[in-house]
Amino acid sequence: MIYLVDNSLDGNGASPREIAASLGRIAPGTQVVTEHHSRVTRARVAALAPSHIILSGQSHPWTMYPARSLVGVFDVIRRAEQPVLGVCGGHQQIALCHGATVGLMRRIAPGDGYEGAFRERGFVDVDVSSGGLFAGLPGRIAVWASHCDEVKELPPGFERTAANPTCSLQAMQHASRPIFGVQFHPELFDDAHPHGRSILERFLAS
Repeated sequence: MIYLVDNSLDGNGASPREIAASLGRIAPGTQVVTEHHSRVTRARVAALAPSHIILSGQSHPWTMYPARSLVGVFDVIRRAEQPVLGVCGGHQQIALCHGATVGLMRRIAPGDGYEGAFRERGFVDVDVSSGGLFAGLPGRIAVWASHCDEVKELPPGFERTAANPTCSLQAMQHASRPIFGVQFHPELFDDAHPHGRSILERFLAS
């Protein structure tokens, strides 16, 4: 069973739905339990005993999220024994949990929040490492991206595993625990861009 954390502010985000749909394609019959981030606790994870934990993308800037709503997720990230994958906002959430800074890539017009912010969107090329989630893949892959924020510095204990000229921290993994973050959306793949599927398959095999 896979525990999928819904990081949308209102519990109605597209990211968790798209991740669940892709998991159904990759691992038919696997149970996926989706829960809003504000209800996540370590006790809940222990009771469900999932094989893997996935943190979805978020729907709004992290500054709009009450700090108390993230306490349980942060506790799980720090202490869970299961492999953890953070997707887009979930990648940023892992970084925040470990003391790193998250912020806009850059602002290209006046505005608040994501209004007027530069967004990396569409299938983009990223350069990846040769191990972990990218084992056996080419050194450069095309994956779907849709984000305005980025992780500004590598958190302590993590290694950079992917980058491109737009975003220098496209992926990371913990040096000694099975915790992975990807700034892009591996769940959005197609026949012409299959590497997202391969990344999810490698995570589920971890």
